[in-house]
Formats: sequence, C-alpha cells, structure tokens
Amino acid sequence: MKHRFTLSLLSLLALGVGTALAQDYRPFRPGLTYQFTETTTPGDTTHTLRLSAGTRVGADSLFRLSARTSRSYRVPPLGCGWQVQRPNGLFGATLRVSSGSVFTLAATNGRTCILRPRAAAGVAWMAAPGLTAHVTARYLTPAGILPRPDSVAAIALSDGTSLLLSKSFGLLQGPALGHYLSGRQPAKALQLTALPELRTGTARLGALAAYDFQPGDVFLRRTESYGTLPCMTYTWTRDSILTRRDSPGHDTISYQVWRRVLSRLCSNGPANLGPATTITLTYTAAYQDQGSLTEFWDYRAYGTNYAGFIHSTSYRTADYLGRPLQRHAQHYACNPTAVADTIPLGSTGSLDNGVELTTGLGLGTVRLALISFSGEITTLLGYRKGNEQWGQLTSFAQLLPTVQAKAAATTNAFPNPFTQELTVSFELSQPQAVAVELRDALGRVILRQSVSSGATGSNRLQLSTANLPAGLYTLHLLRQSESRPEVLKVLKQ
Repeated sequence: MKHRFTLSLLSLLALGVGTALAQDYRPFRPGLTYQFTETTTPGDTTHTLRLSAGTRVGADSLFRLSARTSRSYRVPPLGCGWQVQRPNGLFGATLRVSSGSVFTLAATNGRTCILRPRAAAGVAWMAAPGLTAHVTARYLTPAGILPRPDSVAAIALSDGTSLLLSKSFGLLQGPALGHYLSGRQPAKALQLTALPELRTGTARLGALAAYDFQPGDVFLRRTESYGTLPCMTYTWTRDSILTRRDSPGHDTISYQVWRRVLSRLCSNGPANLGPATTITLTYTAAYQDQGSLTEFWDYRAYGTNYAGFIHSTSYRTADYLGRPLQRHAQHYACNPTAVADTIPLGSTGSLDNGVELTTGLGLGTVRLALISFSGEITTLLGYRKGNEQWGQLTSFAQLLPTVQAKAAATTNAFPNPFTQELTVSFELSQPQAVAVELRDALGRVILRQSVSSGATGSNRLQLSTANLPAGLYTLHLLRQSESRPEVLKVLKQ
C-alpha cells in the first residue's frame, strides 16, 4: 500500500510538471480571453484578444489570433469601405508553438517575431528583422491579476522595450508585437488587467462588465422616436435596482428592477405617467453579441450580404465621471473577397437598417440608435451608483406639465428645511378623508399619515420625521374629493 501511494504521488507530481512544461511561458493560453489596457494612451484604451482554432502542423501547434477592424483609407464604389477587416491583430495573425519553447508570431505578409523564454539568460536571438531579444531574469510573481503566484520570464528587446511572460498564463505586459510585423499596427504598450474566464482582475469589456449593477443603483434614460408621426415622441424610463443574483458559474446576472415610464406625444403634447412595475432583467456573458472580441468583425450571412457588429475597444471620456465606454456598431460587407490583406466592410448601418450601441462600465446602455426610415435614439440622462452621481436624475413631477404637478396654493409645509418634525397645513371645502405621503427620490412612500374625516376649513397634520435620512422628498396631499394629489418639495436636513 505504501509503495502504491508513493507511485501515485510520483504520478501526480509528474503530471503537474508535465502540465507546467506544457504551458511553458507561451504568450497566450488557449481558452482564455486576455484583457490588455494601453499604458501610454490618455484615453486609457482597453483591448481583448483570444486564441482560436488550434491545429497541428507537423510537430508544432498553430493557433489563429483575433483579427481587427480599422478605418479604410480608400472608399470603393457603392459607398463601401468605411471599415475594413484585417487578419493581423495586436500580435499578428497566428501563433506557432514549437518544441524547445519556441513561439513564433506571424503576419499574413510572412514576417515573424520569435520568442524564446527558455533561452539561457543573456543569450540573444533574432526576434524580428532588426530586433534582437534576450532573457534578463526569471522570478516568482505574487498573485494579483493572476489567480495564484507564478514564475515569470522577463525578456528585453533591443529597441528598449521588454516583456513579462507568466509560465502558466501568458503575457503580463509588453509591446503589441504586431507592430514589428506590419506597419499598419501602431506601437502600443500593454498591461494585462483581467482574465475574465478566471474571474481575475477588473473586467472593463463585455456584457457582464457593462451591466454590472448593484442594489440601489438608479438610471434615467430618454428615448426619442421619429418617423411614424409628424413629430418626435418622448419616453423617459427610470430604473432602480432592487436585487441582484449571480449564477453559480458567474456567467449570468439577474436583477429585480423597479421601473416607471413617462411618455409624451410631441414636445408639448399630453404626458402619461404609467404605474410603477417590478421587472426582471437577465444578462449573460454573450448578451446581445457583446461577448465578442474587440476590434473584431462578428459577422453572419443574410442572403448575398454579410452583416455583423464591430466591437470597439474600451476608452475613457470626461463624461460619466470617467467610466470606460465601448461602442458596438453594425456594418455590412459589400465584397467578402479579400483585397490584399483586407475585407471591405460597409459603412455603419444602411438606408433602412442599422444599430449603434454605446455601453458604459456599470452603466448599461449609454446611447442606442436604431437607424431606419423610422427610428429611435435612447440616451442616458443621469445615474446614481452609491455616492457617485452624474447627470440629471430629474423627477417625473418635474417632467410632467405644470398643471399635472403644481403645488396647491392652500397647502403648505413648514419648517422647510425640516429636521425632527414637519407640519402640513391645508384647506378643505368639505369634510372628507385626507392622506399625506412623503416619497423619496425613487418615488417610494417613506412615510404616510391620514385622517378619516378632516374638517371644513383649515387643517393641520404633524409628521414625526426624526428617523428619516437627510435628503430631498416630495410631499403628496391626497383629498378624497380630488383624484389628483397636490405635490410639494421638502428637504430634510
């Protein structure tokens, strides 16, 4: 039994060593999505890439790297060519893994960049034309972005840049090596910031990052619709996140959302405020095609046309308090035949069909444009996430026409601002039941007090407010004889 245990232990150790050698400082590990952030761009740009379609070429393994899209410098006939698909991404088109820990990145033009992380320290090799490289050190890095501590190989390039390769997980930082393979790929300094499949780092791209809400988050969006009526129609949607539930595999998030919608026909038309409802929203890693790689044309065929979405890199702007944004735009391939090393794509949308979506990290939809003979544009007007607030979270009382939200001349609340107690005075033309409600910024009833039979003439109600948090409230006075409440704004200090 003792010898059997020893053999089993040795087998496990051998398996572990074999697995480690199999990883062997390769730049990218199959099955993982790498999120890299540019360290030298003011916009804090972030990319994702992934290996795909591993095949055998003799004794070697060959993987394709994610391609990229970019602006075309030439506009072919029929208006096509606003975007082109290029097979060479940040690190070329393919990665070849050879025995002896030799990794060859290749572009479609035949140029290569070679990495030898197992080479003896200080021994130089020709990495690319006019570029040499050598290993400077190997050391153990603590767990951070990586799920556990791991051995790292540091490689210096003769142009003054350097790479860090994790033994088990791949590139941690360094230049976008595609720059040495193709003049169309600009030089970029990259830092690994997340491995989404391993749930490490901070994801900034994809559906689960964009729709990463927390209970208490509030969003106000406005939709402008056109085409079916002679004027623009408007819809305001206010969402408040009530609960959040993550799936066991962390690939799906479900929310319970308090929602209220105000619609208005034309700019000065009648407004309709719908009842508050509670809905369920569910997002997955591949929600609405947002699980695709950045700068990659995710296409599908419709008859003779090829349509798909281009998912841009993540970038920061001064808006939304600097939260990263990502654009998703629909394009068409007018000619799916490669021209040189490109496939021409159509301009964004078309005459009767097009979609442009911008999402924000933790904000969901920031802007959505549905382009056609009729269409609509949805815009995020304001949000609140914890102590962070941006834009205008306008209340529906402010959006309604004045006649629908005006405060009654006979109603008063004092002191205003108030602290421990609030007194409400009002007039009644006849004896009737009366109720007073205090509602928070979400429209929820926080405090309610009523009398079954108020007297004709002047009346007063005193509300105990000592336990209410500070903030802006709306006070609603409801008379039995009137269907419309009277509304006042009051402030708790």
